[in-house]
Amino acid sequence: MKKILLFICLLMCSLTIFSQKLSSDDPKAIKNYKEGIKLYENYESINAIKKFKKAIELDPKFIEAYLITAQVYSDIEMYDSSIVYYKKAINIDKDFFPNAYMIIAKLSYMTGKYSDAAIYQDLYYHHPKLSDFQKLKAELDLNLYRGALDLYNNPVPFTPINLGDNVNSIYSEYSPALTIDDSTIIFTRKIPSIDKNREQEDFFQSHKLKNGQWTKAEPLQGELNTLNNEGAHTISADGKVLYFTACNRIDGYGSCDIYRSYKKGNVWTKAENVKELNSESWDSQPTLSADGKTIYFSSARSGNMDIYESQLSNNGKWNKPTRLPNNINTAKSELTPFIHPDGKTLFFASDGHGGMGKYDIFYSKKINDTLWSDPINIGYPINTNKDDAFLFVNAKGDKAFFASEMAGSYGGYDIYMFDFPQNIITNPVTYFKGLVLDITNNKPVINAVAELISLRDGLSKVKVKTDYDGTFTLPLPTGEIYALNVSADNYLFYSEHIELLEARDSLHPFIKYIFLKPIQKNQTMVLNNILFDFDKATLKPESYIELEKLYKFLSENPNLIIEIGGHTDNIGTKEYNQILSEKRAKAVYDYLITKNINANRLKYKGYGDTMPIADNSTEEGRQLNRRTEIKILDN
Repeated sequence: MKKILLFICLLMCSLTIFSQKLSSDDPKAIKNYKEGIKLYENYESINAIKKFKKAIELDPKFIEAYLITAQVYSDIEMYDSSIVYYKKAINIDKDFFPNAYMIIAKLSYMTGKYSDAAIYQDLYYHHPKLSDFQKLKAELDLNLYRGALDLYNNPVPFTPINLGDNVNSIYSEYSPALTIDDSTIIFTRKIPSIDKNREQEDFFQSHKLKNGQWTKAEPLQGELNTLNNEGAHTISADGKVLYFTACNRIDGYGSCDIYRSYKKGNVWTKAENVKELNSESWDSQPTLSADGKTIYFSSARSGNMDIYESQLSNNGKWNKPTRLPNNINTAKSELTPFIHPDGKTLFFASDGHGGMGKYDIFYSKKINDTLWSDPINIGYPINTNKDDAFLFVNAKGDKAFFASEMAGSYGGYDIYMFDFPQNIITNPVTYFKGLVLDITNNKPVINAVAELISLRDGLSKVKVKTDYDGTFTLPLPTGEIYALNVSADNYLFYSEHIELLEARDSLHPFIKYIFLKPIQKNQTMVLNNILFDFDKATLKPESYIELEKLYKFLSENPNLIIEIGGHTDNIGTKEYNQILSEKRAKAVYDYLITKNINANRLKYKGYGDTMPIADNSTEEGRQLNRRTEIKILDN
């Protein structure tokens, strides 16, 4: 009824300007027209159209009959037919109902006819009967349609590939999310419920084989999937923590809340409500940063659906969520955020930033903790005149995944992949995948802590624990120098120096076996992040991260007595190398003394070039030989 009243108001406003009576003098035509109005008011749209068409047949110049027919076709979403009748009305009298130009433009935009939308909106904008306010609104819409036409005329490459029947099925699959190594995809599948009277959404997963094919998808094991719906999820970089959306649960705060589940071995724990993120409103569609320290999600707590973020505090709880700035959030809706593993590129869907129609996908770059760049439309034909959302881009930034009902699907929505435009993700992300083993028996070390620290600012970037098989995965954004530390109770810690200043992608990850040595007499460990100025015994600033690690290790093991050994390559004289290595060992000794480690627990010694661990004929070998070692003298 609201649409009917709105149309009649628009039409009558025009009639008061141009005419006080109907344009037809044919009584039979008028009778059919009025009968059609009554049918229209009673929601009998098809019968109303028949009456209006009969009126037009009786009087081909009956302009109001054309206009009301166009409106009814629009109401029942037969937009092409609606456009035809609005155009016929214009052809009879272009000034009778100026809003027809505006409506044709809008319907053309909605149906992807962007050139027509721009043409008819331009005609409306230049109509002499528009008020100043109407002209201002017309200009805004004209710019919108011209922007869509520009996107349409400059398409981005887009050739989607169905992931195949191992992932997709006769049911709908959607909301794909991948682990950072691209080895596992987790998605939502809508399946029949056990009571057969409804459907339910559950999580399924598939693993990528070496030949690029996917294994047969299986439901996630454990207590995560229930008889209720689970969906709109995000997976941590190492694939061990899953945040998702569930609605109308007993422990819920609002209509929909964000929940969390942990992977223990091969099974998932019962989901817990992440209370600090949720409100009495709709909270949904979480996306987790690769370092696990920031979460973004969509929420209706401010009235509109906006994107919020929260930081993980030191106590393991999420801080109070804050709304992203107004150049991201609009007066309309922002949904389905996805933060790329680079930590800087945010993708989201919006119907408030213009574009191709309905929801379009945009991206924005994080400038600092509070500023984001203005969103950019990801382009046509990725975006269309329909709702477009839920995009996932892999760590390398060259492949994107989405769900669609396009022709050729196995049933309902299927998951597709396509080559992603190369200009958007400028900092590819690789990963470090380690297998931590006890050096004495080659058994996995469970719950060892792997921590990645930036040597530029000393901040911990990400910290994870090894799984039941001793494995861990850490994201590695490019443009950084890292210290990797792996530690476990009753073991010497392991350190590695990783320089990732140039682009490196997920096709060339760091994969390594890491052997931890039990704390035993005569056992040694290399401190790979103790660094000195060239040809000097002056500690570089980035060394203090590893020195603090060593200090903490000695504090936690108060009975240990150690020797700090300095080693060099064979460049230079034996005497010079001996003196340099001893000075460097003493520099580490002196630091520990300043931290109040008892001097009786510490010894230092320079070995010069007498104990190489690699070939001194290569620069790589010489670099390995230039090292600081710790040896256990007594425990």
